[in-house]
Amino acid sequence: MINMKKIKVMIATDHVGMEFAKTLRNKFQNAEIIEAYTKEDVYNLIDDVQVIFGWPDGKTFEKAKNLKWIACPGMGIDKIVMYENIKKSNVEITNAPGTHVTSMADHVIGSIVSLTHRFNEAYEDKKKKKWDTEKYSSRITEITKKTVGIYGLGAIGREIAKRLIGFDTKNYAVDPSPSSIPSNIQECWGQEKLDELCKISNFLIVSAPVTDQTRNSINRHRLSLMPKGSYVIVISRGEIVDELALADLIKTSHIYGASIDATAVEPLSKTSPLWKLENVIITPHSSALTPELYEMRRNIFISNLDRFLSNKNLNYVCDKVTGV
Repeated sequence: MINMKKIKVMIATDHVGMEFAKTLRNKFQNAEIIEAYTKEDVYNLIDDVQVIFGWPDGKTFEKAKNLKWIACPGMGIDKIVMYENIKKSNVEITNAPGTHVTSMADHVIGSIVSLTHRFNEAYEDKKKKKWDTEKYSSRITEITKKTVGIYGLGAIGREIAKRLIGFDTKNYAVDPSPSSIPSNIQECWGQEKLDELCKISNFLIVSAPVTDQTRNSINRHRLSLMPKGSYVIVISRGEIVDELALADLIKTSHIYGASIDATAVEPLSKTSPLWKLENVIITPHSSALTPELYEMRRNIFISNLDRFLSNKNLNYVCDKVTGV
């Protein structure tokens, strides 16, 4: 009887639930499922692993001589390809596209309404049992007829555009290579027109992936170009926006408010000036974390692992150079 050696699959995160490894063991008898939920365990157990579900670092990757496939549980692979040895390797990286789109678009719309209607302040007043109608006089902003700039017209950007239809806004976008353009987007420009997008945007929505082109692109200069009384919503990656410049411009009321779900360094430093600003909503990179998201991410990996074990091409293979 031939002793078939099982393929080693490492689950290096509890991102989709602690029961996931058990599910995989029950489904894939021809794979050895290894659980490693700390950096130390991942490093110590990686040697013969061929598949890793998680976000390995460069040091771990150097030790993983048999690795064939990195399955990123989420959409963004930037935390993986930031390591040059991974970026230049032949190891395939897949992601889980589309799983986050619906709830993140909902979050953006909720942020727009919350910011323009000063819900942050109203919540603080409620805690103090304070009824002050005059305080809000002429400080509420109508959304209708305003201009929305969407920086990144990928799946998230398109879903946001879909939800904006009911607000009767004028919508523009910057994306170097959009796969499709929703009918309610007036124009979609390339990266070279990012200045123009900022100049016209009453609401600037940052939904682009972080790449060499987008990193730090929403800088002090571009934030200053935005109309007085505008708003910024950061939904994708914090590394795209100059957070200190954003805080400064909110302090001077050039920008009226911001909703930030992703920061350059996470968690956001307790010393960040953004924490103290009144009309700033900060959420801990949590806009997408619905039960539906986790279920979809589990199913994507299960489907791809089945393909891998059957020697079929993987779905959702990413370009390590562009990071998408």
